[in-house]
Amino acid sequence: MPPLPEPDRPLVGRTDELADLTARAVESGTPSLTLLGGDAGVGKTRLLTELTNRARQAGARVLLGHCLDLGDSSAPYLPLSEMFARLAQDDHALAQRIVADRPLLGSLLPEFYRRDVPAGLQHDTASFFDSVHMVLEELAETQPVVAVIEDAHWADRSTRELLTFLFTRRFSGPVSLVVSYRSDDLNRRHPLRAKLAEWSRLAGVHRVLLDPLTDAEVHDLLHLLRPDATSADAATIVERAGGNPFFAEELLAASELGRSGLPDELADLLLVRIDALDDDARTVVRAASVAGRAVDHGLLARVVDLPGRELDRALRSVVDSHVFEVTATGGYAFRHALLGEAVYDDLLPGERVQLHWDFADALREQTGASASAALARHARAAGNVELALRASIRAGDEAMCAAGPADAARHYEDALSLLSEHKDVDPPQTRVSLALKAAGALSAAGNPYRAADLLNGEYSMYTGDDTTERASLIAAMMRARLLSDESDVGVDLLREAISWLGDGQPTPVLADLYAVLARALIADNEFEASLLAATEAASLARDLDLPVLVTDAMTSIARLDDFAGDPAGAERALRDVVDRARAAGHVSAELRALHQLARVQARMDRFRDAYETHREGYERSRDTGHLTDPFGIETRVFGALYALMIGEWDAADELLAPQKGVTLPPLMESVVTSVRMQRDLVRGKDDALDALPQMRALWSRDMFLTVHSSSVAVDAQGGRGDLDAMLKTYDDVVETFTRVWSMPSFDARIRLSALAIGHIASAVVQGRAKASAYAERVASLAAAVEDVVAKRRTEDALGLESRAWVNRARAEQGRFDWGGRGRVPDQLVSDWECATEVFDEAELPFEAARSRLRLAELLASAGRRPEARDLLDQVRTTAESLGARGLLAAAARGRRTSEAESSSEVTLTPREREVLTLVAEGRTNGEIAAALFISAKTASVHVSNILAKVGAATRTEAAAIARRDALI
Repeated sequence: MPPLPEPDRPLVGRTDELADLTARAVESGTPSLTLLGGDAGVGKTRLLTELTNRARQAGARVLLGHCLDLGDSSAPYLPLSEMFARLAQDDHALAQRIVADRPLLGSLLPEFYRRDVPAGLQHDTASFFDSVHMVLEELAETQPVVAVIEDAHWADRSTRELLTFLFTRRFSGPVSLVVSYRSDDLNRRHPLRAKLAEWSRLAGVHRVLLDPLTDAEVHDLLHLLRPDATSADAATIVERAGGNPFFAEELLAASELGRSGLPDELADLLLVRIDALDDDARTVVRAASVAGRAVDHGLLARVVDLPGRELDRALRSVVDSHVFEVTATGGYAFRHALLGEAVYDDLLPGERVQLHWDFADALREQTGASASAALARHARAAGNVELALRASIRAGDEAMCAAGPADAARHYEDALSLLSEHKDVDPPQTRVSLALKAAGALSAAGNPYRAADLLNGEYSMYTGDDTTERASLIAAMMRARLLSDESDVGVDLLREAISWLGDGQPTPVLADLYAVLARALIADNEFEASLLAATEAASLARDLDLPVLVTDAMTSIARLDDFAGDPAGAERALRDVVDRARAAGHVSAELRALHQLARVQARMDRFRDAYETHREGYERSRDTGHLTDPFGIETRVFGALYALMIGEWDAADELLAPQKGVTLPPLMESVVTSVRMQRDLVRGKDDALDALPQMRALWSRDMFLTVHSSSVAVDAQGGRGDLDAMLKTYDDVVETFTRVWSMPSFDARIRLSALAIGHIASAVVQGRAKASAYAERVASLAAAVEDVVAKRRTEDALGLESRAWVNRARAEQGRFDWGGRGRVPDQLVSDWECATEVFDEAELPFEAARSRLRLAELLASAGRRPEARDLLDQVRTTAESLGARGLLAAAARGRRTSEAESSSEVTLTPREREVLTLVAEGRTNGEIAAALFISAKTASVHVSNILAKVGAATRTEAAAIARRDALI
């Protein structure tokens, strides 16, 4: 017999099931009876392998037997024969005793042991069953017994009757009987089905049904099997496998061979169940495979050429065979998606096309987005391109009406694809109008980046001579570019398009061009020209009765009031725009106005008001189903950002949590992730940088994502002491801004520079780095800050938050120059007091507390320990209220150090101070002796005394303490 199987890799998932089985069968020391069910491939054998391995490690005797699919020729008690053969193989003497004491069991042992069985021994079933039971009881007297019978769905009648006896008689000793079976093989006529119902009602019988693995667990399994699998490959396999680990492994193996279809071995396994059905049932299954994963009963009845009762009988057979499941809506779905895929692949080409035709005919008169989408799919597969095109457009229109922009975009893009493949088809509407629909749906679904790419492509391919149509493409293209942070907002092209239409009658396209031009000019800081364009857009929109464009233009005009020095007027005007848009039901316009209103409030340094406004926008987008609208996403993301800034961290958690029923495009989800990284960093979590590689790959796509993920990276890497990685990140950010947006000098560079200087200064003060190695770099970082400041008319034009970071950068530069050497300069303390005050004025509690912590360290070094302790208490209070673990730990360390120093002040003699000064310079004992005209032995004694007084283990540590505490 082959050895008992052993695990060849870690078990993925099944934690609770394994713990339960182990507790019952191995750890309890009492008898147990367990039925383990699950679909083929769901992991029953893998779970039992882990169980039996644990049982052997715990000192139990494991007996394993398998039932086999041998049809009518199956020998009785086959799993028992395997069990006893293994037992004889492991213990020859025990097998001889069994056959001697209970000769009825000789039939279960190899032929060698049956030689001494009396000839003509009558086989009494009751006595045979009792003998099996007694042998298991006797084996359990010396060690626990775990008896496993696998695949009981193939068990012969005799084995089923024996199991009934064992379940009924039960055991007194520590015998654990575990019986597994395939639940998907148990149709209504299967003989095991009734037995399972009977056994489950018996006292002490525990039944476990294995569910499919979760998506996360299948991801873990795939990563275990192939760590280098791409996320796209893994996601596809997870979706197709449906939680079945065997299916997942087979699909992964196929993908490694470059095959995207269903592996032949897996298809054959799945089709075995279909082959067992009668002709009518197979007809139903084949038709349903063309419909997809699920099909409505009425639609199936119109396609399948069977009378009503015959169809019902066929469906009953398919459901009983566990090929179909009845859905909540009264339709039918394949029990596993891969089963439908295997049946579909097995159809002959002609069968497949005909069935698609039949479904298309049945769907022609149905309405609704799902029916239209299905019609488009079937018509396309059947080769009816014109019908597929009309159905795709109709499906997109219906999806937009049903607030499903992502679905609508997919249908519109399918229609565009059909037009590209079949240029001879006469479309029901122009390609440009279809492209505009697709781009609008993509933007509404939160993917303006794809919308911009689509429109860029359409514009580059446009060969028509209709200037209005061409201009409409330009307006939509530039609107999408503005939403997607593209560096070229196309002002010249917009003006050219306006010139094409400027001499004719006012049109909606002309009004749209002016409205987009106004927004583009704001992005280019051409405020006077923007005001002229916005005013013209508003005038045209009013004349043409285009209320949404009026709102768009008025939002731009109100924002321009802010840039012109009238933020209060801009705020009033934007609130009026919000109210008008809300009253008119123009949600997207309302969300843009709220976003711009919050920006005005932030420019006025009213960060709490900005948070409240963004919060209002988020709630409106949530309540109206516009969470994927670009400005719906913006209000959520900026709301979370300002919540972190002002200390409303619970509110930030709420805004950053996944939104139920909402899936954002990958890039927009990464924007949200960049703020989650910032939240995790300030909370003191160790995994704040886990998403950095994913973020860095997207730096050239979105400015907001770049700024916030890089800020986290610089702060976290510097905090870990990895200065090289920190400076590499800093340089990469600057290079990205210079290359992509032509902005080597940008406001966020102030914060990035301040953080980088601070971490370098800390390394120097703590003796982890030499100032000379970083002096030039710190000077360049400080110069970058001053360069940003110089580009403003006055420093006040930066805004309060930026001014706080400017003061922080200058204070950090002063700390670097001091380096922990000698007396703390009064100016340095004053600089840190100023930085702290500005963060306090801006009501940014976390950064104010971080500045206060640094100030406390300086005051302690200056001998002003009571003041330092007061500041540390304030830091602790802030950290506790925010839940900032890292900040709280730093405050606690500072408090302990301060208290220890207060309780035992270090006093050095003048000679010891001279020696310590030379130690800090890196002198050896011999060099110290020569400099002070003392013996080397005396110098050594002085050094030892100094180390003991300052509490240092090494000369380097003593030097760092001396600089920190101004002992030299």
